[in-house]
Amino acid sequence: MRTLTHALVFLLFPFSLLASSKPVSIPFTTNSDGMIIVPATVGTNISVHVILDTGAGLDVLAPSLIEKLHGKPVGQFSGLRMTGERLDIPLFVIPEISIGPVVKKDPLVGSWDVLDKVHFDGIISLSDFRQQPITIDFANKMLVFETPKSLVQRSKAGASSPLQFDDFRGIAVDSFSHFQFGSQSGQCEIDSGSPSATLSTRYMPLLGIDKDGKEVRKHEGRTITGAPETRYDTTLPLISLASSAQISLPHPATSFADIIYDCVIGVDFWSGKAVTFNLPDKQLTVSIPATSH
Repeated sequence: MRTLTHALVFLLFPFSLLASSKPVSIPFTTNSDGMIIVPATVGTNISVHVILDTGAGLDVLAPSLIEKLHGKPVGQFSGLRMTGERLDIPLFVIPEISIGPVVKKDPLVGSWDVLDKVHFDGIISLSDFRQQPITIDFANKMLVFETPKSLVQRSKAGASSPLQFDDFRGIAVDSFSHFQFGSQSGQCEIDSGSPSATLSTRYMPLLGIDKDGKEVRKHEGRTITGAPETRYDTTLPLISLASSAQISLPHPATSFADIIYDCVIGVDFWSGKAVTFNLPDKQLTVSIPATSH
């Protein structure tokens, strides 16, 4: 389903927190859709602000930025959006990219012209953190780069759930865990690039939801790639982490659409929570942190 015409091995370098005693934290902001905006550096000295999108799969930058960095073309990556459209992403190697203490030399990135149109520098994915566990603390708006000691503390304070992956040849990675919605459950993609939850339309009859019901709003439009799309918007009583009913969002605004996954969990679910992505140990941990003032 996804084809890589040319692959390049890249290195996670040179700062490792795995031997450090204290975690490193950097602040982030959010835009009007709740997406996470973090500072980063590309090349050796170009400061940018990028979206941290756990559903992106791989890093993509604006073509104008790749041109400025003299990116070297190395082929193409083809993938599917959650709504099923195929994206053919040109691939480039750039000199360097760093987010907090994580630095990648000669990383492979995609180029997406939509970013120039919407005036975003780029999108950073979980692929950058295959070896470095991170926590997105939505309560305090901090991105935390964890250590072994701090991971133990996170586990004691929070609820854990197995983390599953679609890993495409070390180039792109999508993360999933199990969530409960009413009488049903599903393996949901964790997507901080989506504002709210989307469930497959196959769940509508299972949950007793009528497409033509008075509590359902039908919306016909187009996706960001221009493909036609029909969504059915409503409110569910509750969405929760399947492994812990206490980690939940009551009365979530939810869309039903024809998607390729069971469901997608957006950023609204994580409001007031801290979510730890521990890719090396395939573990998701969620807690309710104290807020700093």
